[in-house]
Amino acid sequence: MQKGNKVRVYFDNKFNGIRKDITIIDPLENAIKGSNNSYSTNSHELVGGAKENWKQILENICQRYIEHLEPQMVGEVMGDLEYIIKKINRFNCPITLKSQDSTFLDVAVWSYFHKRLSISTIEKRLRYARFMEKHCMPVDFNNPSYENFRRHMDYREEIEHATPNALVHEWKTMRMFLEAYGIPVWPYKPPYVPKHKRRTLPFPDIVKQFFTYKYSKNEYENALCQYLFYHSFFIGWRIPSEICEMTLDDVIIDSKGRGTITITETKKHKTKRTILPEKHILSSQSHKSFKNWIEVWRPKVANSKSGNALYLQPDGRPFTVRHLGHKLSEHGKKIWPYFRPYDMRHWCAVARLIETKIQTKHFEPMTVKNWLGHEEINTTENYIHYAEMYYNQHPVSWIHHALRSQKIRRGKHEGLLCKAPERNQRFLATLPVFSPVSCSGPAEIRTT
Repeated sequence: MQKGNKVRVYFDNKFNGIRKDITIIDPLENAIKGSNNSYSTNSHELVGGAKENWKQILENICQRYIEHLEPQMVGEVMGDLEYIIKKINRFNCPITLKSQDSTFLDVAVWSYFHKRLSISTIEKRLRYARFMEKHCMPVDFNNPSYENFRRHMDYREEIEHATPNALVHEWKTMRMFLEAYGIPVWPYKPPYVPKHKRRTLPFPDIVKQFFTYKYSKNEYENALCQYLFYHSFFIGWRIPSEICEMTLDDVIIDSKGRGTITITETKKHKTKRTILPEKHILSSQSHKSFKNWIEVWRPKVANSKSGNALYLQPDGRPFTVRHLGHKLSEHGKKIWPYFRPYDMRHWCAVARLIETKIQTKHFEPMTVKNWLGHEEINTTENYIHYAEMYYNQHPVSWIHHALRSQKIRRGKHEGLLCKAPERNQRFLATLPVFSPVSCSGPAEIRTT
């Protein structure tokens, strides 16, 4: 593209106010070059330095990002905010923004550098901001006033009966904008949020159906859903953000089927936690293990757009957080009407606490705390109450019973169909200690 040509930037579906004609002044490298110049932190016209303009820097970076995307991918690719932030020098970000001409993108970048919020948190608050701006009782973010905001919140609470959690998120969103504009925080107090939530979890026989249900006529898409549910119920990661962060390098499996999984915790500013899963999760050929997914299914759709992402859409592209969350919710309700994606993390916590009860005769929260990545032991102990009630009603190993399945026709397992050189030989199931020999499915395979 020639210097000076006008193009259109389509970022309005994520960052309000960026959809407009802009003129490319310099390439991206020139836009962020000269970071050693003297910088001013004054807010006049949002200037970052004597020769660098904050608005122009953002526009140039957005434009260069758009140029590298195919038309059908514009506005749909994950990580666009992250890309922009990586290309901006901290010195270019003003101490405060002018509310009259600031866009959502300005506030997003400001919050990242000055409030050190995670990208996932910023994107979530921007979603609330767009909702608040387009509401029938809209909030004016370019001319914020306490009266306007209170009218919106009162309408949401009294007329629409919004939940306390929703109102708290909207208040946090408004505070993010006020802090970016240098406006003292208003004296609004959101309603009280109950600490104890109702947690209704599926029993193991229902969970088992998630792994075998036919979600789609497309072979890959059907397997994708089954594997995602299988991995999520047994790993218990934060859904869907931690799933989208998973890469091939995060799964390490040695020649004996042992290994580790490293999970990026987006909630904790992308810190890492490592777990050592059982073989039926990690490497078993007769289960929907990570090894089967990586070696059998992922290569079917992997292409130049896939990158290093572990889970891919049928077109080979990685998932975005919102798209994956919607898909899991949509398909999960086909099995269990009360399903919410985060229920899989709650189920894993309860199931693993029950497992410690069976093996040690008491609930051992520390083991589960390390597995789930809780910062405080109290968070894990809150699950003991539910684990005790569910165990009293169904006193069996929940993990084992969720793994039990009907015998596959013709006596062949998924992994053997793809990998085993001798298709008629019996495969020794790699289940942990709680695996009986007399069960149906993979656990039925007898040792010799």
